[in-house]
Amino acid sequence: MFNLQKATVFARDRQGFPKMSEDIDGQIKRKETELSFICQCMEELKNEFIKETVSFASEWYKKTTKEYVVKYSEISLGVKEEQIAKMKAQVNELVHDTEKIVKSELDVVVLWWHQRPSLRDSINQYLQVADKYPIILDGAVRHVLGRLGLILEEYKFNVFASGNTGSYAEFWFDKPRGDGFTSVPYYPHLFKWSGEMQGTIQKYHSQYLKAIALYTEIQKLKDEKKQHQAMNRWDSI
Repeated sequence: MFNLQKATVFARDRQGFPKMSEDIDGQIKRKETELSFICQCMEELKNEFIKETVSFASEWYKKTTKEYVVKYSEISLGVKEEQIAKMKAQVNELVHDTEKIVKSELDVVVLWWHQRPSLRDSINQYLQVADKYPIILDGAVRHVLGRLGLILEEYKFNVFASGNTGSYAEFWFDKPRGDGFTSVPYYPHLFKWSGEMQGTIQKYHSQYLKAIALYTEIQKLKDEKKQHQAMNRWDSI
């Protein structure tokens, strides 16, 4: 319902003053231009985060493989040299494919607000608190790291990443919601993102807060414009 002040504005409009909707259009255009610039910055930060994750994951694969070879030395020493050589070749191939793996997990529209703006998202969606990373991205990074588990499982290093279960083993997989049959490799243990990854997402979070505030203002202006148009149509008939 419109108050007396707004009704007066509409009356003045009919007497030849500039229509309120024109002013709203100008505000919307200015704010959308500003939002577009912020989203461009967010896209650059997304690409930077992907690049940093590739660097982090490729080194992590090599480091973690060696940790498991040492941790389960009795298994390592009991495997034939040909098998060790084959395993090393598979790890090297995994490292070589890191960029493709990371992009398949992280270059996904649903993970990045600027690619699918919404008013329903929490303002804390990309917030980091100490070593607790944003859930929306943490899961994707863990899926990247979990690919190593498939190799560790194949060579019996007490890891199950393909969805099988057993006694006294590490379960490196999760099951997507709504699908009780499909399992996805997933690293389950504590780990730290690189300093570069953390810094980039902190910057993304900062831009996100500005973007969602602007997007909220734009939607309110668009709703107000529709209300004005509805009232003008009513008055014109």
